[in-house]
Amino acid sequence: MRTTLTRLRKLALVGTLLFLTLMGVVGTVEASDGMRGDRCVVAEGDYIVEDFYFICRIMDVRGTIDGDLIGVATDVTIHETAVITGDIWVAAGRLTVAGMVGDDAHFGGVTLRVLDPATFSQDRADVMAVSINAEIHEGAFLPGDLLMYGYQARVDGTIGGDIDFGGEALIINGTVKGRVDAQVGDSRRSADVPNLPVYDLSFSNPGLRMGPEASIEGDLAYRSSSPGLIPLGAVQGQTRFEQTGSQMDITQVAEADDAAEILVNYLRATVRDVVTLMVIGVIALRLAPKLIRRSAQHVRRRTVPTVGWGLITFMLSIPAMIVVLVIGLIILLLLYLVNLDELIVMVSVGLAITSSALVGGFAFLLLFMGRVVVSFTIGQIVYRYVLRLPEEFTFRRHVAILAVGTVAYALITNAPVPPMGLIVELVTALSGAGALVMVARAWVYEPAPVVVPRQTIPLLVPPPALPPPEDHADIPGMENLPEGFTGFDEDW
Repeated sequence: MRTTLTRLRKLALVGTLLFLTLMGVVGTVEASDGMRGDRCVVAEGDYIVEDFYFICRIMDVRGTIDGDLIGVATDVTIHETAVITGDIWVAAGRLTVAGMVGDDAHFGGVTLRVLDPATFSQDRADVMAVSINAEIHEGAFLPGDLLMYGYQARVDGTIGGDIDFGGEALIINGTVKGRVDAQVGDSRRSADVPNLPVYDLSFSNPGLRMGPEASIEGDLAYRSSSPGLIPLGAVQGQTRFEQTGSQMDITQVAEADDAAEILVNYLRATVRDVVTLMVIGVIALRLAPKLIRRSAQHVRRRTVPTVGWGLITFMLSIPAMIVVLVIGLIILLLLYLVNLDELIVMVSVGLAITSSALVGGFAFLLLFMGRVVVSFTIGQIVYRYVLRLPEEFTFRRHVAILAVGTVAYALITNAPVPPMGLIVELVTALSGAGALVMVARAWVYEPAPVVVPRQTIPLLVPPPALPPPEDHADIPGMENLPEGFTGFDEDW
C-alpha cells in the first residue's frame, strides 16, 4: 500500500508539472516574451523584464530573464552568464543549470544536471524533479531541498536542506546538511538497463550508496528490500531502515521479542486490510451487487482464465496509457501550430484527467476491487462448505459473507511466512481483476434479449352437442320391423 501511494504521488507530480508547463506555454503571445523554433537563444546581452515562454528543440539561455523561465525543449542549457530571477518550469530531455537562478527549479524529463558554477540567490531555493536521472555535481551548492522521483539521483555537491527521494538508486558522495528520506531499490540487484548515449546517461545499480567522504548531518530514513552501503560515522543523526518488498519471516526468528514484534505487525496489517476491503466492498455491494456476485462466480468456477485476463489487463494498461498520452500530445501540437490557444487549454485539462483516470482506475481495480472479489469468493466457500448455510440474496447476508472472506484473506496474505503471502496476494489480485474484466466484457458483447410480444390465444369453443337419437316407437307402421331397425338412410 505504501509503495502504491508513493507511485501515485509520483504520477500526480508528473501530471501537475506537465500541466503547469503547458499552461505556461499557452500564454505565449509575442516575440518579446517568448520563442518558438528549432534553436532558440537568449543572447548574453539580452535583458527580458517578464516571464519567458518557449517551445524549441534546443534552448540556450545566456542573458538575463527578470521573471520565470517556462517551456518545452529537447535540450535546455542555462549557461554561466545567465541570470533568471524567478522560477524554472521546464519539461525537456535534458536540463543543465550552470548560471544563477533566483528561486525554485521544477523539471520533468530525462536528466537534470546542476553544475559547479550554478548559484541560487534565495536561501531556501529547492529543486523538484520527476526524471530518470538527477545530478548535483561536485562543487555545486543547492541551498534548499532536493525532491526527486525517478530512477536515480547522484549528489556529489552540497545540499543545504533535505533530500526526499523515490526511485531505484541514490548515490551520495557529498554533504547533506538536513535529513534524507528515501525509498530505493534492492542493492543486491544490478541495473540491467542499457545506457542512453543521446544524453550521456548511464544507469547505476539500485540501492542506497554513500561514498567515504559523504556526510549527512541530519537523520537518515530509508526503505528498501535490503540495507544500503553506509560508512561508519557518515550519518550524524539517527539511521532508520525499513525493509519493504518482502515480508518478515517468523520461521527465522531466534528471540521471543522479535517474534512478538512480528506478530504485532502481522495483526496490525491484517486489521488494516480488513477495514480497507470492508469499506470498499460494502459500497460495491450496495451499488453493484450483481457485479460482485458474478465476478466471484467466475473466480470460483474459472480460476485459471480469470488470472489470465487479469495479467492481460495489466500488460495492456501500460501501452494504453502511453497511447493516450502520445495522441493527446500530438493533438496539442497540432492545435498549437494553428494558434488555437483556447482549445489547447481544454485539451490539456482533458489529457490530464484522462491519464489520471487510467492510472488511478487500474490501480483501484487491481489493488482493491480484485481483492474484494476474491474475499467475497472465500466467504461464499466458507458459508457453503464449512458453515453449511444457504446463501440468501440479501444485503445483510452479503456483508456477512464479505466480512468472513475478508478476515480469512487478510490473515493469509499478511502471514509472515514469505513468499507465500506475496504470491497469494499477487495471484488473487490478478484473478479478481480478471473476473471483473470478464463480467464487463460479457455485458458489452452479450446480445440483448429478444422480447417476444405477448399473444392472446383464443379459447376453443366446443362443438354443439348432437341431438339425442329419435325414438321411432310411436310412429305409425313401425310395429312389425326387425329389432334394432330405426329407419332408412337419407340417401335412400
